[in-house]
Amino acid sequence: MHRFRFAALAAGAVIGSASMAYGADLPTKAPVYKAAPVTPAFSWTGFYLGGELGWMRASPEFTPGAVILGAPFIASSLPVSDKNGAIYGLLVGYNYQAGQFVFGVEGNLSGWTVGEFRSTPTVGDFITATSKWGGAVRGRFGYAFDHALLYMTGGAAAVSTKTAIPTTGYSIGDNGTRWGWTLGGGVDYAFNNHWFTGLEYRYTQYESTTITFPVGYQNLGIVGFKNELSTNQVTVRLGYKF
Repeated sequence: MHRFRFAALAAGAVIGSASMAYGADLPTKAPVYKAAPVTPAFSWTGFYLGGELGWMRASPEFTPGAVILGAPFIASSLPVSDKNGAIYGLLVGYNYQAGQFVFGVEGNLSGWTVGEFRSTPTVGDFITATSKWGGAVRGRFGYAFDHALLYMTGGAAAVSTKTAIPTTGYSIGDNGTRWGWTLGGGVDYAFNNHWFTGLEYRYTQYESTTITFPVGYQNLGIVGFKNELSTNQVTVRLGYKF
């Protein structure tokens, strides 16, 4: 009886030891980790609205030329100085991003404070020219570095013009809108998925126009001037992307 009990205890010990050894050989279960939430990559695609504020230099040029009715032409013009002023306006556009390349179109309507230009011919009168607003519709092509966008821009531009001889109140046929072209570039930076700011430079050249007016000085007849206008501008932009 004692021998049987001893044998049973020994067998139990052997089986227990084997079970423990087998359990030690089993692979342990790996801990479960939750994946961190994925933040979607920023995209410049979408419509946007904004405003701009900055500096502009306007550079007019008057070149003498005339159609003379029975009298020698003696008119000439003095140089016209460039004028600096503030520029302010609204802009609207759309961007589409493919990879890191961004394609877009943008339009703006701006006013400025460059004031009045004056050119004094030797015929005794003086010409004043004013322009108070302009606009442009441009294509944009850029390369995005995440929230930063470097771009080039170019397209069609328009400007309001008014030219007169104040001493007579005579309007000399340059009241309306003149078209031209504009070219530049800049950088935009997005603070988040909606708000962005930027800095842009543009050069604009407008079509030339010929101005003619009658002059009584020495019976000159009709005097004419060719007027050309170009602008340089640097603006800070602030916009909201939908």
